[in-house]
Amino acid sequence: MEPNLSPSEYAKHKLILAAINLFAEHGVDSVSLRMINREAGHKNNSALHYHFGSKLGLIEAVDTFIQSHFDEVREPHLAELEARAAEEKITLQEAMEVYVGPYVEIIEGFDWGYAAVRTIARMEFDGNEEVHVLLSQSAGTAVKRFATLFRSLLPDLTPRQFKMRMNYMVNATILGFADYQNLHMSYMGDLSPKNLDALAKFHVQMGCAAFTASD
Repeated sequence: MEPNLSPSEYAKHKLILAAINLFAEHGVDSVSLRMINREAGHKNNSALHYHFGSKLGLIEAVDTFIQSHFDEVREPHLAELEARAAEEKITLQEAMEVYVGPYVEIIEGFDWGYAAVRTIARMEFDGNEEVHVLLSQSAGTAVKRFATLFRSLLPDLTPRQFKMRMNYMVNATILGFADYQNLHMSYMGDLSPKNLDALAKFHVQMGCAAFTASD
């Protein structure tokens, strides 16, 4: 059992981790509540309903679990960058490094980390309107803070140009880390990164390039 968790909290924790693994592998829509209960080792199929009420309630709990860990990893770096930006000029590369860095920390720091990133990608690209509302609520504050930083560095872009490039960078980063273990069988051959730091450096460079590309 995880430290400091009651039996009820531990049961919820197991269901959340089971859902993350299954969502990452099969997608949100393809995973049934029965599959999640079985993956979590619950013989009672009502366990999930008891703890979360519905599949959407579970999806919300999964999203909150993942985003809270991203927030915990990200916050010291983001707050420090915001403080510096208020006093001195920061660079686009520095902002991109703070944006990309948490993906490496989550994947390397938790045994469920890679599945969590894949789950967020599944929600982002396959999720219905209700799922997207959840994502906007959970990740929206951090994205807005980054948007403020990036916008201050790119004053010459029109509002639409900036939003399109910000959206592209966010989606490319999510998908890039969610799919990196498949790069050995890409259309262009084996593109496996040397390590996650190398992959992060690539996405920092590509994010900077996307923001500064000529129109």
